[in-house]
Amino acid sequence: MFKNIYPLFEPKRILKREMLENLRDYPRDLFRIRYQACSDGILWGCGLTAEKGTIWIDPGVLLWKHTPYVLEEPCRIPYEASGRTAYLCVHFTDRSSGNGQYEYRSQIRISEEKPETGYEIELARFKLQPGARLRDTYMDFYDYRTEFDTLDRIHAPFAAPERHSIWPQALKCFAKSLMEYPVQNAWDPAFCMSCLQLTEAMPYRAVKAYLDVRLGQGKEYSNAEIYHALTSILRQVSGTGYKAEGTERKERKMLLV
Repeated sequence: MFKNIYPLFEPKRILKREMLENLRDYPRDLFRIRYQACSDGILWGCGLTAEKGTIWIDPGVLLWKHTPYVLEEPCRIPYEASGRTAYLCVHFTDRSSGNGQYEYRSQIRISEEKPETGYEIELARFKLQPGARLRDTYMDFYDYRTEFDTLDRIHAPFAAPERHSIWPQALKCFAKSLMEYPVQNAWDPAFCMSCLQLTEAMPYRAVKAYLDVRLGQGKEYSNAEIYHALTSILRQVSGTGYKAEGTERKERKMLLV
């Protein structure tokens, strides 16, 4: 049956174990029920800001094996320019117990090794050239996958029902860009409005449904493939056509120097 038990703390009343357990479990139970169908990934927050030699991670929540991991204060992670792809990841350790409690902990690392499947979540990747500045802002939707000197969050998994999805900020940028042009497909306005209202990640199935209908194909997409498919749609609508990826990267690099 449905219930709501609210413990009362009053003078001369015996403090029972059940009262403390209720305070402990109630918020966790609400969280678990709300996100029980969600995949592993970034749930809230965890924004990234790049300064000279430092990446700041904003407070946020990650889901890992249905357990929330909370970053309560901004976290500072130093980085170096190597000219090679580096990955900003969260490494989860096994649950430990002690001092009358269970502990779920993690470590944040930057490494040139790809994230370990089954142990880590990628927050971003970048390829910073010596002497260059690492960017955390983007000029337009095409700029989200610039190869050099830019934080790339397209590969990062964001928690969503059933399966992780793509970065909500990228979807919002796509929607704003697409709405600058005349409507050519009835699916475009509906998808764009959904993107602009996002407060959490859009379900993967919703993104897939739009791409399947819009591109006339049925397939499973990685986050990178979602981004490239959206880029193709935007180029088609804007009339810019297809531009080779290598050409785009070269132009971006020239703009940054």
